Amino acid sequence: MKRSALGKGIAALIPDVPALHMAGVAELPVGEIHPNPLQPRRQFSAASLEELAESLKQHGLLQPVVVSRAPGGGYELIVGERRWRAARLAGLERIPAVLREPVGDADQLTLALIENLQREDLTPIEEARAYHHLRAELGLSQEEIARRVGKGRSTVANALRLLQLPMAVQELVDTGELSAGHARALVGVGEAERQVGLARRCVREGWSVRDLERHLQPRASRPRRAVDPETQEAADRLSLALGVRVEIRRRRRGGEIHLRFASEEDLIRLFRQLTREKKR
Repeated sequence: MKRSALGKGIAALIPDVPALHMAGVAELPVGEIHPNPLQPRRQFSAASLEELAESLKQHGLLQPVVVSRAPGGGYELIVGERRWRAARLAGLERIPAVLREPVGDADQLTLALIENLQREDLTPIEEARAYHHLRAELGLSQEEIARRVGKGRSTVANALRLLQLPMAVQELVDTGELSAGHARALVGVGEAERQVGLARRCVREGWSVRDLERHLQPRASRPRRAVDPETQEAADRLSLALGVRVEIRRRRRGGEIHLRFASEEDLIRLFRQLTREKKR
């Protein structure tokens, strides 16, 4: 399903951010551009970067990156880290870039987050960590985060819940071995050790989200058949005679007698009693 906000531009998605003041497109040295420290994306596919690098060698960079001047010199990426990485890989010396005025951390992170969300480039865990940063470090509420990124509040809340999972499970989601659906189901398990075990089993056995949900559903216990009084009396008398717990289970034809012993000594005594073997 396409997001309704996509295609309207960044300004439509973040109404709280002041109007962008651009200084036009310039050819900037690749070596003077540095990555955004608030970039929420951490996973960059090597194969995808190689493909993009080959395309850049043939056609150049058609879509400029967006940068601002860094306090220590050079430029800091706001949008376009994947393109910048591919340009370095392709050996390009200069790339087109839009220079804009520096922005605060909240707006810088939001811009990078929206770019990745529009391209569906973030893993569910990367998205959750970005929301967490906006909330914990910059003091934004879930409602404010949702408004800035054009998402529903429940979407943001459900994403943040994924950070409750153990790191071992988060890593499986980050690498794409587990989906967000698997992760959401595992959040409700509660015990960290069991969450990790189930996550690894999903990967090992190729469970779908539905398979996992079925496994997590409580199994209905089979109702025990009522024992008729005569059978119960017989079991009680055997228990007294043998000194162990006795259970009689009837079937349509015949049945079973279960004798439960508590120790090796009980078993030996019961064996001798039933076989009438004298104690040596």
